[in-house]
Order: sequence, then structure tokens, then C-alpha cells
Amino acid sequence: MNRVIDKSNPIPLYIQLANWLEKMIKSESFKVGSMLPSEAELSKKAGLNRNTVRHAIDFLMQKGLVEKRKGVGTMVKRKYPLYPVHKLNSMTSFVDDFEIDNVVIEDRILSKDKIQATEELADKLALSSGKPVVKIERIRIADRIPLILEIQYYSFTRFGKLLEMDIKGSMYEMLTKFFNADLDHSVKTIRAVNPSEDIANSLSINPSTPCIFLESLAYTEEDICIEVLHSYYRGDRYLFKVETGEYQRGIGSAE
Repeated sequence: MNRVIDKSNPIPLYIQLANWLEKMIKSESFKVGSMLPSEAELSKKAGLNRNTVRHAIDFLMQKGLVEKRKGVGTMVKRKYPLYPVHKLNSMTSFVDDFEIDNVVIEDRILSKDKIQATEELADKLALSSGKPVVKIERIRIADRIPLILEIQYYSFTRFGKLLEMDIKGSMYEMLTKFFNADLDHSVKTIRAVNPSEDIANSLSINPSTPCIFLESLAYTEEDICIEVLHSYYRGDRYLFKVETGEYQRGIGSAE
């Protein structure tokens, strides 16, 4: 293993060790369900200190490849990294972004508040400026990995009871089940952003890690917006996918 770690290489030592461990997992030298060598054993074989080894294992945990079991060690959880895929061509929930079954989904509510709508927010929700709105902030988590920070806004007049409810799982399901909401279509806008320190801390990432900011406006069949959703997706963990129709010949071409 010493030949795997090149201390003259500018790549951080923990990344080199993590890459080697990931290669061993993919080749099934370390099979799913088996335990990795102990930190002490890896430290000795790689010629690295325990802190560097621990950092490498934490890196693999962030990818969803392994999990630590208290008093037992580190178990290989899956062969390939956990990369959820968000489909942009339909209205989907967080749980729909995963194509595997053995993922534990959690929500961490950061805040639930009644606030006054800003002019921009009121305009999007077809409200008068200053009208009360519900604001909900939560972290979406898969296998203990924070992946998305969501900030959701709704008219307080219609959806004020959300502040009294246990918010978990699909918000679209809650809106349709408890409020008989008509969710007909949405308009989504995405861009790359640098996370603020607060957002980076919420997602357990370095502020230098880029995020994908998505604004989704959910509309009724009558084209009335009932939800403004601001989501910050971890750029190092998330993929986005959209299906398109066939190429239309002649569109945009000069006459």
C-alpha cells in the first residue's frame, strides 16, 4: 500500500488513500457488507497518521460508500458513490431523486416562521406586499449526508396550518393531501452559486464547494403560483437530468 501513497504528489494524502479504498471497493476487494481494515491497520500499512486515515474514511462516508458502526468499525455500504439525480422535466420530490432502495431519507427542520412577504415574493405568490407568508427551512438528508437546503414560501392565509404540522417527506404530497392543492405545473430556474458560510455549514461543505441554486414556482391549473421554493443543492453530490423532444429543423435558422 505504501506505493499507493505518494508523499511527493500534490494531491492531499487523505484523498490518495480514499481513492485507493474506493478502487478496492469497486473491484470488490472490499465487498459490500464487509468491514474495512481498522484505522490503526490502514495507518500502519499506508504510513499515515490516524487523523489522515480518519479524514479519508470521512470522505468515503460523504460519498455514501461506507458507514461507521460504533464499537465495530467501518462497513462498506455500497459499491458506487451515492449520486442522486434530479429530473427537471417533472414535479418530483426528494425521494424521487434516488434509484436505489437502501437509502435512509431524513429531514432536519431549521425553522418554521410567519413572515411578511417582500415585494418580490408577494409578486410571485400574487399577494399584496407585506402580506403574511409561511417560511419553512429544512435540510434534506440521505444516509446521514446533507444534500439540499430548501427554503419554501406559501400564502399564510391558505397554508398557515403548515406551521403547526410535522413537516417531513414530500411537501407536494402534504399540500395535496391536507390542503387539496392543485399542483398542475412548475417553472424552474437554475444557476451555479458560491454558498454563504451559513449555507455551507448547513450542508457540511467547504464554502469553496459550489452549489446549484434552483428556484421552483409551483402553479395551479389557473396559473396561480402557490409555492416558491429556493433550493441549494450540493454541487459535488448532485446530478441534474432533463429529457427533451426531437430536434425541430429550421427553428432559429436564417431565412
